[in-house]
Amino acid sequence: MKQQIGTIKELWRYPVKSMVGEQINQGQVEKFGLLGDRGWAIRDEDAGELTVVRKTPKLLLCEAQYEQEPEAEPLPNVNIKLPNGELLSSTHPDINTKLSEVLKKNVSLWPLQPKRNWKHYRLAGLSGADAMKKQFASKELPDMSSFSWSMLTQLAVFATPLGRYYDCYPLHVLTTGSLNKLKALEPEGDFCVQRFRPNILIESASDQTEFEEFDWVGGELSIGDTVIRCESRTVRCSMPSQPQANLKKDGKVMRTVNKQVERNLGINVTIVKTGSIKVGDPVFWTPASTNKLQEFITPTLDKVKTKMIHAMLKGVDKLPI
Repeated sequence: MKQQIGTIKELWRYPVKSMVGEQINQGQVEKFGLLGDRGWAIRDEDAGELTVVRKTPKLLLCEAQYEQEPEAEPLPNVNIKLPNGELLSSTHPDINTKLSEVLKKNVSLWPLQPKRNWKHYRLAGLSGADAMKKQFASKELPDMSSFSWSMLTQLAVFATPLGRYYDCYPLHVLTTGSLNKLKALEPEGDFCVQRFRPNILIESASDQTEFEEFDWVGGELSIGDTVIRCESRTVRCSMPSQPQANLKKDGKVMRTVNKQVERNLGINVTIVKTGSIKVGDPVFWTPASTNKLQEFITPTLDKVKTKMIHAMLKGVDKLPI
C-alpha cells in the first residue's frame, strides 16, 4: 500500500564529477538520472583514465555550476570556482592548465562522451578486489549483492558505466532522519548533507525515524509523475570525511557511519518512470510485493551472490596482466 514518507527538502546536481555541486529547486529525471548531473568529468592524462576524489582529493575543493540551465543533452558549459576564488569557464583556453596546477597532476576537463567512445571510459588496468577495497577505504569488500553482473563486468573494465559519469546508479537518495540520527550518535561530528552528495534529500515525515530508507529497498518511490526504484543501500567510501570547499576534514563522520551502519548511508535508485520533481513535492513509498518464500530465501541468495562476486574480484587480481 502506498504511503507518504516525507517531502523533498533539497535537490542537488553535480555538474562536474567529484566537484562540489549546486542546489536546484526543480529538475527533470530521465532514465539516466537527474538532467545535468555528472555532465562533465576530469581525466588524469598521466594515468590514462577518469579520476575521482579517492585518487584526486583536491577535486572537492573546486565548485561547479552550469552557465545556463540544462534543457537537454548535450549539456551547457560549466563555470568552475577554484580554491583561490578564481572563476573559469569550461571554454577558457587555459582551463586544463589551471586545473592541473590546482590538482597537482596533468588533467583535462571532458563533457559527457557517447558510449561508442569506450576508450575514454576505460580504466588503466582491470579493477579487482584490491581496487575495490581502496575505493571504499576498507580492509573488507562490501556487500555487493545488489549489483547486476552486467554492471560489475563494466566496472571491472571502465571507470563508470559507458555513456555516463555516475559511479554505479543514476540517483542517490538520503533522508533528514538518517542525518539527525547520526548527529545524535556523534554530536561532535559534522553530518551536513553536502558531505554525502545526495541528489534527493527527503524531509522525513516523523522525527522518530532513523535510517528508514534502508526499509524502502525493493520498493518504489513516487514523486509527482516520477517513479524511482530503491535498489540498494549506498556503501560509502572515504569521501564524506574529506575537506570540501567551505568544509573541513572530519574523520568522525565516517568512523560513525562505519560503526553504526556498516558504512551504509542513503540508498541507490534507478528510474522506472521519467518526470519532473521539485522541492516541496510529497514522496510516496510503495513496498515491493513479495511472498513469504521470497522473504525467506532472498537473504541467503544475496549472501551467495556476494561471495561469488568477491571470488570474481579476487580472481581479477590474479590475472597475469
